[in-house]
Amino acid sequence: MQPTVDSVVAPEPPHAPAREAGRAATRAVALAGLAVIVLAAASLEGFVLPVLPQLQRDFGVDAATGALASVVPTVITVIVTPLAGRLADVHGANKTLAWLLAIVIAGGLTSAFGPTFPTFIVGQALQGFALGIIPVGFVALRQLFPAEQIKTASGVLVSMSIAGAGLGVLIAGPIIDATSRAVLYAVPTGLVALGGALFFAAARRGQAKTGDSDARGDAAPARTDWLGASVFALALVVLVFALSSTSTLGWGAPLTLGYFAGAAVLFAAWTWVERRVREPMIDVSTLATRAVGGSVAVGVAIGAGYAPLVFLVPQLIGQPVETGFGLGASATTTGYYLTAAYAAGVIASVLAGKLAQRRSARLVGWVAMASLATGAALAAVGAAPILIIGALVFAGIGAAAASTVVYAAAAVGANEHEVGVSTALITIARAVGGAFATQIVASIITGDGGTPDFATFRSAFLVAAALAAAGAIAAAALLPRDRQQRAKVTS
Repeated sequence: MQPTVDSVVAPEPPHAPAREAGRAATRAVALAGLAVIVLAAASLEGFVLPVLPQLQRDFGVDAATGALASVVPTVITVIVTPLAGRLADVHGANKTLAWLLAIVIAGGLTSAFGPTFPTFIVGQALQGFALGIIPVGFVALRQLFPAEQIKTASGVLVSMSIAGAGLGVLIAGPIIDATSRAVLYAVPTGLVALGGALFFAAARRGQAKTGDSDARGDAAPARTDWLGASVFALALVVLVFALSSTSTLGWGAPLTLGYFAGAAVLFAAWTWVERRVREPMIDVSTLATRAVGGSVAVGVAIGAGYAPLVFLVPQLIGQPVETGFGLGASATTTGYYLTAAYAAGVIASVLAGKLAQRRSARLVGWVAMASLATGAALAAVGAAPILIIGALVFAGIGAAAASTVVYAAAAVGANEHEVGVSTALITIARAVGGAFATQIVASIITGDGGTPDFATFRSAFLVAAALAAAGAIAAAALLPRDRQQRAKVTS
């Protein structure tokens, strides 16, 4: 009896290296497409605040009405981000990304050409879906790259999100002054479409070679936990209202406390639901793991250390020179200062991914959070330009590197079909930590309503430094060791 083909161990075909080179090229094109998408989408998200005064004048609306342009996308974002991650886990990254891109492109074009303020708000609401691209992108990375390369690829995505946010803040004002709202929003919307074309061309090529069409495996969940997703989204919206009310009503106001209590009840209800449905939004026990729970905890600290710093610096350097510490910086000058943090973050993200691939992610996370704490502490020393720039560079390096580490830890260490929702939880954790800490430092510098002195700013910067230092402790204690993740991935 002749042996079957399957019983014979065939030698590696001579064209195997060329095939692997082709796969690497396909991955590179797909990653480039994702990078362009994230860069352009992040810049769209960053446009509204710098150009809001101009938009109010163009549409003839007051500041209270104009604020909807930033409030509406924020609310949409906290609802969509975890849901988008879960949909990618259930239905695959490609399908979910295609729908998200269609919505974001529609939002960008509506923001560009909408003739009235209500239509512009509709465009902004649709653009609120953009942040959901990030967790979906990490699902795509998990499907595209071997485990040992995910950390470097994660660094690329994080760096593009930072670059896009910084670019949006920096160029929005000059573009709308020199051209128009149509150009401001239409150009990055076109880049989103271009990035999508690159990604899907590479994905289609890879599927044609492997016969895999966004496959999810037999263990993939068959349905979306709409009840759990709805309760979680409602809890996040109530939490957003709670944080926003602290600046208008105060921390101890009955309505503010009621919002916080309502959010706590809803989060408890979400946990109860997730423990009882057959296919939950996320297995709650996953939150007790270092890969997900530890990364989420450090994500809160990243936001809590970085967001108040970039809030305080413009407030500080914008103070009049007559105060003895302010620089009287204009909006344009402030943008140049903040660019130091964004530029440092772009470089640090990529380097952190490569370093975490060779060294302990726990060690890289600890060093990154220590760098963030150093930046906040340096800003507390004085308001000299060199100190402010140094503070922003240290903080930008720390926040970007730490973000790369926690996203990569979750992308590699989460259960195969919980990558999207796990990385979405980190995105939400950073935003919540940042909003909470920013409200705290804002309360410190506003005080009794008078002009703050430098001692007040110093206290606020030290609060941010303390929160980042707590994050360094959390990174050392909670992030997974690399050998734990390798064992999980290979098992």
